[in-house]
Amino acid sequence: MKNNVLVFSIALNGYQWLYKDCIASHKRYAESNGYIYQVVTRPYATSIGVECCWLKLTLMIEALDSGYDAVLFVDADAYIQTHTPKLSSVLLPDKYVYLAKSYTGRYNSGVILLKNHNKARRWLNSIIIARHQPISAKNDVGWGENGHIIEYTQHCQFVTTLDRVWNNTYDPELDDYIRHFSFGPLRTNFWLNLSHKMLARLTKLFSKCHALFEVITQSYPPQDKLTKLTELILQRYSKFGRT
Repeated sequence: MKNNVLVFSIALNGYQWLYKDCIASHKRYAESNGYIYQVVTRPYATSIGVECCWLKLTLMIEALDSGYDAVLFVDADAYIQTHTPKLSSVLLPDKYVYLAKSYTGRYNSGVILLKNHNKARRWLNSIIIARHQPISAKNDVGWGENGHIIEYTQHCQFVTTLDRVWNNTYDPELDDYIRHFSFGPLRTNFWLNLSHKMLARLTKLFSKCHALFEVITQSYPPQDKLTKLTELILQRYSKFGRT
């Protein structure tokens, strides 16, 4: 087994430029602690739009299967402070999935820490397999994988709650380790919110145009888009373990 840790983020569809400072903080944190680091920035635009957030789970599976001891995923819009301690400071016996709760009181998947264990891998696979299945209204967040993560952490003894300093989504006064500028109390900048709206519209337009192109040209046989995108990224980024 590899005796190391992978820290990674995904920044596609324009977010690689919008949050370049946050991404730089991820690299600094990883390098200062001797972790392997990777940010996924290509392809620059994806046909699955905002649903590319599911990639964090498929890439985590690959990384764990390749032998990393632990994997930390951090959203592109989260800033890691210089005083953030090593991940070993939060690891507990028999706990393999680490998540913090947002201002809604539910788990936020913008920061996910996993220890390499078959329970964590089975947990990830079960969520990916069920991604097209409905979830209960109380866990639904409207899009992406976060609602499924909330639902599939219910009654899991190997899941533990991180202190909110590891994923601060709502308290500007908190002396945090990771400040996450997701939609909520910390993202109040007018220009940042406007940029988000513009990128969302452009991404949606690109997805529609790409889907229309596929119908017209029938350029390749139908394939699950998440699987196809995951395979493409694994070909470009070897640090996830597959060469």
